[in-house]
Amino acid sequence: MINKTPIGIPFFDTEFGGIYRSRVALVTGRAESGKTTLGLQYLAQGLRMHESGLMLSARRSHDLAITADSLGLPVAQAIDTGMLTFLEYSEFVPGRDRESSIMLPPDGFIQLKEIIESNAVQRVVIDTVLPWVTLPEPSHLAEHVFSLVRAFERLGVTALFMLPKPVSVAASRLRKMLEDVVPISITLAYETETHTRQWLVTKYLGMNLKAEGTPFDVLPRMGIVPHVTQGALPPAPVFAPAPVAASRAEEPAPPPRAEEPPPRRGSNKTSFASLVLEQPAPGARPSLGGDIRVAGGGS
Repeated sequence: MINKTPIGIPFFDTEFGGIYRSRVALVTGRAESGKTTLGLQYLAQGLRMHESGLMLSARRSHDLAITADSLGLPVAQAIDTGMLTFLEYSEFVPGRDRESSIMLPPDGFIQLKEIIESNAVQRVVIDTVLPWVTLPEPSHLAEHVFSLVRAFERLGVTALFMLPKPVSVAASRLRKMLEDVVPISITLAYETETHTRQWLVTKYLGMNLKAEGTPFDVLPRMGIVPHVTQGALPPAPVFAPAPVAASRAEEPAPPPRAEEPPPRRGSNKTSFASLVLEQPAPGARPSLGGDIRVAGGGS
């Protein structure tokens, strides 16, 4: 049975009915295009549906909470109750908080999988997906991308993969590989000179797409909304926090997890690529496949 879930963007949800549940959707855009805002609205929509969420980002968790508050999204209570989790890439790689320099440790996916399962996470935002596309041999990148998407879908989560705008041939090739294996791909186009934005659905499995995009704005206390002329702004949406389900409230709080020490240099633990491809771990640390250069990936 085909099952969809809304993402919290009314003009998209009304036209398409949301995205496919338990699948991965790709979102591409340059810095300030609205990717992080979309991710936060997507998680807030899940909270209204009593679905727990997780966001893994290069941004500081506290900064994400501040951004969500500026958009009028009530995440503080959800974080306190365990319905929402913000993770920083720097927690996986201490001292690395810039997506251009992030290299995940060998057991990064195993750690993320345990967090998703222990918190019964249903919605995931990976902002950005670049650190997950590392391979010792770039020739295996297509196979790795396929396995990456399938690995997240096997967890039973509905995920948004955020990808910075490609600015090189290798980065464009990576985006094409991702689009080939996901059912939905969205591009957030942003012109810095005119500050205009376009929402483009470049792939939606099973549907015929229109050529033109939807102009939109990112506004304080409102988030992503259709573009309107000055003086005709729509009323700000009311984001009421979803109450904690009774069954969840009655459950005892899980014991705190002991922090795992970071992997030692020179460790031969299985890398994510080896895990999903079921290949033996190479002795050398993986590096980003090809010259994958992208524009800055902030929201």
